[in-house]
Amino acid sequence: MSTHVYLLTGYLGSGKTTLLHNLLGSLREQDGEVVVLMNEMGEEDIDGEQLQGFGFPVKKMLDGCICCSIRGELTEGLKEILASLKPDKILIETTGVADPIDVIDGLTHPELYDRLDLKGTISVIDASRFLDLNSRFQSTGSLVKTIRNQVRYADLLLVNKTDLTTPDVLQKVQAKLRELNPHAPLYETIRSEVDLNLLLSVKRITPPEREEQPQTVSVQKSIGRLSPMDKIKQSLGIKTSQPSLYNSIETFAYPFTAPVDGEKFEDFLYDLPKNVYRAKGYVLFHGKKELISFQHTDNQVLMFPFENFGPKMVAVFIGEGMDQEKIKQDLEKCYVE
Repeated sequence: MSTHVYLLTGYLGSGKTTLLHNLLGSLREQDGEVVVLMNEMGEEDIDGEQLQGFGFPVKKMLDGCICCSIRGELTEGLKEILASLKPDKILIETTGVADPIDVIDGLTHPELYDRLDLKGTISVIDASRFLDLNSRFQSTGSLVKTIRNQVRYADLLLVNKTDLTTPDVLQKVQAKLRELNPHAPLYETIRSEVDLNLLLSVKRITPPEREEQPQTVSVQKSIGRLSPMDKIKQSLGIKTSQPSLYNSIETFAYPFTAPVDGEKFEDFLYDLPKNVYRAKGYVLFHGKKELISFQHTDNQVLMFPFENFGPKMVAVFIGEGMDQEKIKQDLEKCYVE
């Protein structure tokens, strides 16, 4: 019997990890072995630390994107999971810059395709940012392509953060989503809260219903999508012939050396430039005993106490063309003198 696979996709900060939390909380009440596979940008694992309390095995893939640069690790990781854990379900959370078509292609590797049953791709859309992200006047071409593919090739759409937008904007978002994907069921959510049965009953949308999708999904013959020449170019820092959003995204981590002033740190997050698409991590505020987990997108900052003191205090930044030194200097001003 094939293992059921559920693919969670969506742009940075849309609410994928929150959805995963909700899913795991509900799945604890059901029978069956569940394994989580998480893909993080950069070398630091932030979101994975928050899943440890659910009691499910978590496989982490860091410092790359499973849609391109570490697709081989996806294949090997899935083979390892199938051999050692024999799960009934695998939940895969991609990076926010992953193209779902490339991830699905990775799942069709000859050693996997007859052992996995992809039930569907669930895409989380941030209603408060979707129109701006989808605009070619405000975003790069690779970003727009990725955002649209995350919608176009979804089998279920969750329009999240509806509490952060107006009815008029929400109507425009839904109209654009229906233009890109007229067939996938669409649900409005706040904090990615949705009935578990709706997610687990997701079904693949197959051609000819899905427009612009090839009539068949070919089995991946090799690991990775870059040609040998493109791999050489990439290693030399030369632009390849197959540009992707992942190739233009950069990340860096900043380890905290001491507690910081809470108000200064919150102001720092709100003042981050627009080309910082995401910031997240763990920090300790001066005079407080609880570790703080923080999340930042360009229009929202979330901070909440985190009981597990296992994670190290670190901030991870994801963006394009970031002035790392300036960000670090501003961050260091948050320390208590």
